[in-house]
Amino acid sequence: MGRVVVLPPDTDLEPDGTRAGGWWHASDAAGRIVCDLCPRACHLQPGARGFCFVRENRDGRMVLTTYGRSTGFCVDPIEKKPLNHFFPGTSVLSFGTAGCNLGCQFCQNWSISKSRETELLSERATPDMIAAAAQRLGCTSVAFTYNDPVIWAEYAIDVARACRAAGVKTVAVTAGYITPAAREPFFSVMDAANVDLKAFTEEFYRRLTLAHLQPVLDTLRWLRAETDVWFEITNLVIPDANDSTDELERMCAWMLDALGDAVPVHFTAFHPDFRLRDRGRTPQDTLLHAWRIARRAGLKYVYVGNVDDVTHQSTYCPHCGRMVIERDWYELGRYDLTGSRCRHCGGPVAGRFGESRGTWGRRRLPVRIAQLAPPASIRPPSSRRATMTALPVLTEQQERAIHQAACAMVAAAAMRRPVRAPDPTFGGAAAEAVSGAFVSLKRRGRLRGCCGVIGQATTVAAAVTRAAARTATEDVRLPAVSPTELGALDLEVWLLSEPEPMRARGEQRRAHVVVGRHGLYARRGTMSGLLLPGVAVEHGLDAERFLEQVCVKANLPPTAWKQDDVEIGTFEGVVIGARFDPAIAKTAEPPAFIDGIALATLADHCRQNLVDLARGFLGRCYLPGGAEGTVHAVSIAVRVPGDTDTLRFSKLSLRPGLPLQATLYELVERAARTIASRASLPEPPVGFELDATVLWDPAMHGAVADPDLDGLDPATRAVLVIEGRKSAWVRDPGATPHALIATAAREAQVRNPGAALVLGLAAVSTELSVVVTDVPRPEQGERTRPAAVAGGFYPGTARDLARMVDGLLPGGDLRREPRPAIMVPHAGLQYSGRIAAATYARVVIPDTVIVLAPRHHRMGAEWAVAPHDVWSIPGGSIPSDVALAHELAEAIPDLALDAVAHQREHAIEVQLPLIARLAPHARVVGIALGSGDLARLRQLATGLADVLRARRDRPLLVISTDLNHFATDAENRRLDAIALAAVERLDPADVYETVVEHRISMCGLFPAVVVLDTLRQLDLLHAAERVAYGTSADVTGDTSRVVGYAGVVFR
Repeated sequence: MGRVVVLPPDTDLEPDGTRAGGWWHASDAAGRIVCDLCPRACHLQPGARGFCFVRENRDGRMVLTTYGRSTGFCVDPIEKKPLNHFFPGTSVLSFGTAGCNLGCQFCQNWSISKSRETELLSERATPDMIAAAAQRLGCTSVAFTYNDPVIWAEYAIDVARACRAAGVKTVAVTAGYITPAAREPFFSVMDAANVDLKAFTEEFYRRLTLAHLQPVLDTLRWLRAETDVWFEITNLVIPDANDSTDELERMCAWMLDALGDAVPVHFTAFHPDFRLRDRGRTPQDTLLHAWRIARRAGLKYVYVGNVDDVTHQSTYCPHCGRMVIERDWYELGRYDLTGSRCRHCGGPVAGRFGESRGTWGRRRLPVRIAQLAPPASIRPPSSRRATMTALPVLTEQQERAIHQAACAMVAAAAMRRPVRAPDPTFGGAAAEAVSGAFVSLKRRGRLRGCCGVIGQATTVAAAVTRAAARTATEDVRLPAVSPTELGALDLEVWLLSEPEPMRARGEQRRAHVVVGRHGLYARRGTMSGLLLPGVAVEHGLDAERFLEQVCVKANLPPTAWKQDDVEIGTFEGVVIGARFDPAIAKTAEPPAFIDGIALATLADHCRQNLVDLARGFLGRCYLPGGAEGTVHAVSIAVRVPGDTDTLRFSKLSLRPGLPLQATLYELVERAARTIASRASLPEPPVGFELDATVLWDPAMHGAVADPDLDGLDPATRAVLVIEGRKSAWVRDPGATPHALIATAAREAQVRNPGAALVLGLAAVSTELSVVVTDVPRPEQGERTRPAAVAGGFYPGTARDLARMVDGLLPGGDLRREPRPAIMVPHAGLQYSGRIAAATYARVVIPDTVIVLAPRHHRMGAEWAVAPHDVWSIPGGSIPSDVALAHELAEAIPDLALDAVAHQREHAIEVQLPLIARLAPHARVVGIALGSGDLARLRQLATGLADVLRARRDRPLLVISTDLNHFATDAENRRLDAIALAAVERLDPADVYETVVEHRISMCGLFPAVVVLDTLRQLDLLHAAERVAYGTSADVTGDTSRVVGYAGVVFR
């Protein structure tokens, strides 16, 4: 690794106002750098920007392009962040920039976070200006919000330091997607944070945010354990995405375990926005359900948001239960705190509180920082004219010239050539004044790209040139435009006048909108949206609906246009639309990248690397003089001597793409690891065969149901089909386009052909044909499942573990009898091990044990049987019955052999030391169960019963479950008694209904139902004997928050 930069260099700003950035290192590839600020680790070639769009590789170093620029400033109530326990009632100066390092499909601030118009639409403000403005406005704090401040950490840190020097506190509103290297420098200057925990499943994060869950959880744990930053958590509850009872219960249990009971959590209502418009707003009942789950889990401070609900937005003393802060949205009513103590009982309330509450109320005050700054600090507008920019009057010849110029510049940008108009005069219209321009591309009515600028006086030549280049390459919603699809596109150029604020107010605004003539913008504070004049015509909107839609675009209520604090403005446009110039499209060709000979050279290099890595040597990542550049899919196929299987490894990225040689080397490393784990290698390992395939230059061809095949030539291009997280691509020069699409759709397991996208990509391969599928599948993992919770749930050394197990086992001679099943707890052995040990000691443990446990995370298959040969614990190992595991997976629908689901699960692992001590001969099969309903659980039980019925030996079935979680000792015992009574009635449906009806947080409910129903079907369920019961208070002495444990033997 070359140069490594952690903290931002202490240097002056660049001439253009940007700032040298921190948290990056030089890549092995010449000129490339890797961003170390967030877990994305974007690899940036010279001139490229990362996923967030604001961090740029400029001459081999990182630059923050949005330093000193903001999308606007507004004074808000602190409760709006939301922070309910951080100086309630005070005002906070809020601002953000543009861009984001997440790709949330439901983004509620997408006009800001997805903005690429930072240069034209941003207000400039130095850190000192912001701190001074906060002082003058009487704000207690400054909030970095609207988009995630992690991506502009250098700016946020400098502002925070200036604020601290001025006695102003700072707040980070963040998704917490940050690397460990950057966490401490960033949060060390923050006083408070609201962290957006968007969901509690990796699937949600991958599919709907294009990110991962674990880094966010790591940030939250770190904030709690390593800092004094006051933080609260927000969870946007989205219908049918993250609102299941199971997910909410697990999330709340994790919060309690990892963060404690005093971190406030806000469940807020979703409204349809950005790309997630296929569902309605969050019902208030759903929020209240989440509220009850959190309170039942033991969290003390739980709130609902974005709804009208004083009761559940107010704060209650956790000691006496009385209201101490009454909230009506963001306005405070009753306030019964003295400092941080309840006036009723004197008990402490967690948070940061002043001697008295603030009085800001629910006001929202947009401000202009420049107007608050000292005169010497005010920067004049860079190029905005004092007079209005009228629309140019163009001749037909000039319109044709402008359209032709836009086509030529889109084509040039698509071919990565200098963007120049064929006629620099644009038919004599180049110098005509406009306030901006947009270029829009469509294919069969589907948007293919649309970018532009508005709000700055400029010329036709400058505005169209910029808009055309950006539309071709920078619309991050879609892949860059391919030269191969230009002939299938329609192109529109919109030339725009200066936006003019409406002087009319309220209902009168409707009369000032002329459909077909006006475009609209709406703005309130930092919320803004714009619709071109053609939108109303295309969608048949009248003036009122047009006003409503522009408010929705601005993330405002539809009727906000009637409110005086919402600025509504109009602008006009000249549209020049026609089919993409066929002469230009005909001459446009993708830039030459790599041919078959060059790829064969790289494939041979990869094969040699594979041999070297197999021998234990180091490979060579780069082939000097070999083809290099950004591609979008790479695959290698490896054949090992003596092995009939072909191993395939691939990677796909439509944005930002893949560095070719580095990706090939990464795939070869994966191949070497896989080969080493599969079988013995030939001596010497020289007989490998390796083929490579490379795809680039993506073009969009509609949907599987109705593809547009124009430009899709199987001789030179492959087909990619994408549906959600599933994808497949096929290259076969001898097939027809329809056949390629059909194969790709089948391999991707497409369920909705109308929504599954079809793309064509330029392809070169050393194989005759290639099929690559990326559909999430269970993973086999390693033969040995390593201990995951040793040192946490039980001692981490063999000696200490043996000593603990011996101490847990009951003394004296106990009569052990054969029994079909038991129920035991799975908390740390120090808490529940004595009850579990007493239960195991009452039964004869046969040669095979099947442990059914809940899955406490969302990793891996929903229902998973462990595929491993061996379970490892300190000082020993326990074999699995691999044949039985496979038999179960084959016999039971939806039960998969999946190592990922067992990778971190503790509920089976904590049973292993006791089983190994009492029955060293036993083999253990582990099954982890995620979500399910009674009908599906009964189907699983039927499959399990069928397998067991055919066996001569009868395995011991173990229900691994704790009982209720995190109530007081008395309440927990009451709920546990209800659950145990149901278990002892021996009716699996009764157990299910009882636990659900009474909202008992018995984590192993599903395993209990399955085992009881299995025994019932085998006629082995006749009685239940309770061996022991207790709670965690029996060990800790803390009766305020406990977990229940029970041991039960079934016969």
